Amino acid sequence: MPHARAPDSRHQPVPGRGADASAPRPTPLTLVADAVAGNDLEGVAAGVAEALDCPVAIAIPGHGAPVVAPAGSLTADAVGAIATRAVAMAAGWSHPGPAALAPIAEAVPVRIGDQVVGIVVATAGSASPDRRAWLEAAAAAASVTALIRDAPGGDAGAALMAELARSVPEDVPGVVARARRLGVDLSAGAVALSARGSAVSEMDTRRGGDVLVAEIAAGRLIALGPATASDDMAALADGLREAGMTAAVSAPRRDPALLHEAIREAELLAELDEAHDGPHGGHDETYRLLIGVLLRDRAELAQLRDSTVTPLARYDAGHDTELLATLRAFLAHDGSTTETAEAMRLHRHTVGYRLSRVHEVSGLSPYESDGRERLSLGVKAHQILDADRRLGGDGA
Repeated sequence: MPHARAPDSRHQPVPGRGADASAPRPTPLTLVADAVAGNDLEGVAAGVAEALDCPVAIAIPGHGAPVVAPAGSLTADAVGAIATRAVAMAAGWSHPGPAALAPIAEAVPVRIGDQVVGIVVATAGSASPDRRAWLEAAAAAASVTALIRDAPGGDAGAALMAELARSVPEDVPGVVARARRLGVDLSAGAVALSARGSAVSEMDTRRGGDVLVAEIAAGRLIALGPATASDDMAALADGLREAGMTAAVSAPRRDPALLHEAIREAELLAELDEAHDGPHGGHDETYRLLIGVLLRDRAELAQLRDSTVTPLARYDAGHDTELLATLRAFLAHDGSTTETAEAMRLHRHTVGYRLSRVHEVSGLSPYESDGRERLSLGVKAHQILDADRRLGGDGA
């Protein structure tokens, strides 16, 4: 005889909650919304049982034994009769005899499309005039839960990751609940990873453990794990680099409202690494700080770029010169004119002349510490804004 599944204690009614104005009682209209946000069958059954003040069972044969709330409120025979009724309705058979129906006061089918997949049952003892409304709402919520459960994990994870990569989540608790259903707890924030390379399409993104992994575009992979998993993410990134891929990891975000920000930082760092042949974010925390400026106030980062290196870019475009490229090489070689000349295969005096023009055009001297620092920040801001544009940002 089937055994009922006891509701998780997290979904049990909270004593006195009806007297707490800040925690309103659920209504039939909120059941489906709660299911979308992550409430499971145990939670649905517990809410309806509390509202109707009688035992409630949800039986979906394809998902195992019936769920009963309150736990232990029905005998094994009663649970078995409800399971039999659910199987009969799902298969389209005629109803079982009266003895099997004894514990059922009212039953509503759970449907997915035109198919009956189970039932929601109120047992004898409820006299609520709203009983039918509650059971129909519970059936709708149960169908949502069944659809979510039956969806392929990889597809559900990929959909969630694509949403988070695209924009700031409006329903943070709902996102956290969806991630929890996929086995990842993001309630205390997250750390993100972005990887690039042809090998991405060959990877199995159905990664176990505490990390969500999804390929959101050809050759582009993102992963999201709890904020406490920074070391694990770093190890994963190292492994991907050893496989010939570009990989970058964000700084941890301790607030789940910042999940999009974590993914965006990792994506930008990976884009920078791929475009400039080097782990920018891993070796220079300035990039992370400036990415933070971008995510907080794009105009501020654009102003930094425009007040430093934009005049150089415009001069190069109008005079077919390479002042900005020479400045970048000079900064990359720690202010060494000789090394810059060797790297660019130029005479040292040519590099010196170009750097003098950098001073004249930008008003900042690359030879002086203050000017060099401002120009370095401007170059990084320029690179970050370009990377953001390539990733589909607003541009600036």
